[in-house]
Amino acid sequence: MQSRRFSGLPLIGILAVIYFIAGKLGLMLASLHASASPVWPPAGIALAALILLGYRAWPAIFIGAFLVNITTAGNVATSFAIATGNTLEALVGAWLVNRFAGGVNVFDRLQGVFKFALAAGISAIISPALGLTSLALAGFADWANYGAIWLTWWLGDATGDLVFTPLVLLWSVASKRRWN
Repeated sequence: MQSRRFSGLPLIGILAVIYFIAGKLGLMLASLHASASPVWPPAGIALAALILLGYRAWPAIFIGAFLVNITTAGNVATSFAIATGNTLEALVGAWLVNRFAGGVNVFDRLQGVFKFALAAGISAIISPALGLTSLALAGFADWANYGAIWLTWWLGDATGDLVFTPLVLLWSVASKRRWN
């Protein structure tokens, strides 16, 4: 992996704030449930951050996700569960991209693009599974709408990965090449 290593607390704070702002913007699109958006930019930002900065950046994702959710719907327990799902999703997605699709250089080859799309779709299963289940168990989401909310949540996370991760990664690679 040719990514830069994660280097400290200031980046945790910056990344958590970026995640929080992107999350609040993404939730403006929520319709079926306050926590399920059909487009979730933080998923793509988190995935790109872990690919670029390394797995040790995960606390920033968790903090940002927790803050988004504690200020939206549910309680401390459900916000913790959702933040855990969001963080695990990004970690698994980054691991899949790094292991099977070329890491930072994922978009250098067509095969990498297809593997990236598959990794995004697979890893996007994690957050709605943990998050929505915690909301439903706590009574903040209706079990009768579980399937529709789950699909919206998964679609939002997968879309966030497929749109925002390439933008961040390609911008980062282009910026690095310009400076070299």
